[in-house]
Amino acid sequence: MEIKLERILSRLEELYQCGAAADGTYTRMAYSPEDEKGRETFMGYFRKLGLEPRMDAAGNLIVRLEGEDPGLPAIMTGSHLDTVPDGGKYDGVVGCVAGLEVCETLLENGRRLKHPLEVIVFTDEEGFRFGSGLLGSSAICGEQLHVSGTDLDLNGQARSEVMKAYGIDVSGVSKAQRPKDSIHCFLELHVEQGASLDKKGIPVGVVSSIAGVSRYEITIKGEANHAGSTVMNDRKDALVAAARFIDKVPEIVEEYGNPYTVATVGTMKVVPNSVNVIPGECIFNLEIRDQDAGIIDLIEGKLKEHLDQVCKEREEEYRFERFSYHEPAPMADWVKEAIEASVKNLGIEYAIIPSGAFHDSLVMTNVFPTGMIFVPSVGGISHSRYEYTADEDIRQGCQVLLETILKVDNMNPSC
Repeated sequence: MEIKLERILSRLEELYQCGAAADGTYTRMAYSPEDEKGRETFMGYFRKLGLEPRMDAAGNLIVRLEGEDPGLPAIMTGSHLDTVPDGGKYDGVVGCVAGLEVCETLLENGRRLKHPLEVIVFTDEEGFRFGSGLLGSSAICGEQLHVSGTDLDLNGQARSEVMKAYGIDVSGVSKAQRPKDSIHCFLELHVEQGASLDKKGIPVGVVSSIAGVSRYEITIKGEANHAGSTVMNDRKDALVAAARFIDKVPEIVEEYGNPYTVATVGTMKVVPNSVNVIPGECIFNLEIRDQDAGIIDLIEGKLKEHLDQVCKEREEEYRFERFSYHEPAPMADWVKEAIEASVKNLGIEYAIIPSGAFHDSLVMTNVFPTGMIFVPSVGGISHSRYEYTADEDIRQGCQVLLETILKVDNMNPSC
């Protein structure tokens, strides 16, 4: 059975245009009219196949193609349709359209799986509207949901009103939880959002794990003083201390990490933030990502040692506090092996690589056997209108997804 690339590309473009704005940007923010238009368009494709989508209590769209035995747990595949501001055509959408294409290909060829096949569009994966993402997958997995009707979005609208207009009751989101035995496995096809595959000219990545993420708030306290009358040797400049710490971060990661270890300082608040006052306090966030929790802890420890040394030398104080942590998420061995066997069967070159980015699969691994398939992001660019994945890479990725679904249909979790 062969998927039809032209059909996939046409749908990717049509869904992309659903986010078109007058200023030339393309955005489908979760729960926005553009997001609704994209979801309605996507549901329309299934309705033409005689399949009626449903929306669960968290706002996830689910389409079910029954198998020979409806009592078996479902093979689930999909991703998300919402985007970041001025996002691209491929992030998330490739996985949704690929699931649709698998359904249509099975129907066209009169092939019925043993297991039911469910295609899912997770709601609010990106999370930029309310500041926290992965809502749909978290609800399905029964994760503790830190959502409240009084949460305000970036426009000052209450979550309760935003989600009510979308047909969702905030207080009932947890009802979307699925029993562990209701899903045979979850498969997500996604663009890599990194440059590893593109640099090596490899068309498919079999994901080994999703990086764990540890986030910290670091506060350095110096002494605010007049910038004109305080000589350099008398200063306790918190920003200078922060700069010396940050400058060392790449060196420590290179020495104690591996090629996939990353650490980033992405935000900073300087107090009092005035051109004629020596900074008395700096507050900034640090993030460390790696597939090995031990490496994260090691990097954290080395960075703490360096900060302690910097602040002692400068007679300044500091706080180094972790405020968020996600464990590394390995893919299920039997699902990963099924993907690898499928790629080999198709004669496609592949690499086994980790994912440094968050995906709904990160959450799904906590409850359901999960596997991910990557296709290259040209130049490693993503979350941008300039993200691009070659047509042939999309074709091969979708073909691998179809082949993998056929394979796991004949496998048991104990395999």
